[in-house]
Amino acid sequence: MNMRTDSSYLNTAQPSPVAGDARVVLVTQSSAHAFWLASALSNHAQVIPVANDLALLQSTMSAPGMGVVVVDFSSPMTDSGVSLVGELRSAFPSVVIMGAGAAAEPTSMRAALRCGVVEFIDWDATESEACSAVKQQLHARAQVQEPVALESETHGFALPLLGARAGMGVTTLATHLAVMLQEMQAHDVRGATRRKQVARPFGASQLPQDEAVHAALLDLGLPARDGLLYLSVAGDFNFVDAVQGMRRLDATLIDSAFAKHSTGTATLAWPSDLGRLREVSPAAAANVVGALKDLLKAQVIDLGGMMQADFLAPVLRESGQGWVVCDQSLGGIVSTAQLLKELDSKGVDRSTLKLVLNRFNAQAGLPAKEVAQRLGLDLLHVLPDRSTALLNAASCGQLLSQTLRGDPYVTGIRSMARDLLGDALAGEKVLATPSPSILGQWAKRLRRGE
Repeated sequence: MNMRTDSSYLNTAQPSPVAGDARVVLVTQSSAHAFWLASALSNHAQVIPVANDLALLQSTMSAPGMGVVVVDFSSPMTDSGVSLVGELRSAFPSVVIMGAGAAAEPTSMRAALRCGVVEFIDWDATESEACSAVKQQLHARAQVQEPVALESETHGFALPLLGARAGMGVTTLATHLAVMLQEMQAHDVRGATRRKQVARPFGASQLPQDEAVHAALLDLGLPARDGLLYLSVAGDFNFVDAVQGMRRLDATLIDSAFAKHSTGTATLAWPSDLGRLREVSPAAAANVVGALKDLLKAQVIDLGGMMQADFLAPVLRESGQGWVVCDQSLGGIVSTAQLLKELDSKGVDRSTLKLVLNRFNAQAGLPAKEVAQRLGLDLLHVLPDRSTALLNAASCGQLLSQTLRGDPYVTGIRSMARDLLGDALAGEKVLATPSPSILGQWAKRLRRGE
């Protein structure tokens, strides 16, 4: 196929008429690539070619029927494509991004993989392969975005994160996850509002739906208030105040009193004077969590370093679930096993707890499945060891998801958030396991050096 790599004819790349209203935005400098993809998709979707310019993409992304974005990583767009993916994820956190490139240019595939695209289109492949890859993503997106009316009786969810000792990375995980949930839910509500499918927004009723608080970080771990430091917020209203003012706990109070991250994520932490913790009973803490479930879509509760099983048990029962965060260190595994025994003695159902293996290094320590077996927990997620990247971001006063959205750690957090929001909206709906993707096949080939 003779590919032209200039953008002079992009405006003339008119796709074939489509039966549906699905749209695929193709970011490319090549009119030939635009014509080829339009031909491949035929009546399945409309291809909208756009130059590599975020300002031009803004209006296109908000158009009705927008399905997925395909970013062309072919030379000379490889480096600019990487930058654009980061900007897209920042502006549109839940957008589905595919990559495209030529098999003769392995650098384009590597760049796409590092950005964390969900699928890859090979310009040298057949049109049917490209069509199949795009249709799979459009179908997956349609399933996630089925019209869902959030009725007034709908409740949010609370997710406690347990860590048996300080330094297990619980606060880092909690802050990233809470912010990601806020970004995704705000984006989803914006889209649903345009489609008039939301009966009542979660969060502060005074704010527009796309600016309201949807997720909160309850910073209840030890050392105290580390989550606030990571998010660069300072809150005077604290968790003890919330316990003592339960009757005033409503959307207005969340809007006016809770400290908020720049994304709109609400925060609620222990007071600076830890002596006031004696004023909070375990039952009262659980009551606050229960009340917030009626006001927020998601709560991420950082309980890292909190070893008091008497305090943890009521919060876990109120939440109905909990993630136990552990690493591969011997001390971490032993401490976690002891904490689980104490929770067993308090009547916590072990089946409601899942394991998140943090800072995983495949070249060191016990394999992930063996750690889970030793702890008697189901392995839910594995996060890679990205300590240096996380430290670099924190040194700049930002989360890694704000500085490097394609990082493997951020990709893992994004997967967690999608799973949580999917479970919250669709219950325990089980989706069919997809067939191996083209991207997965090419990734294996690259790792083998083919």
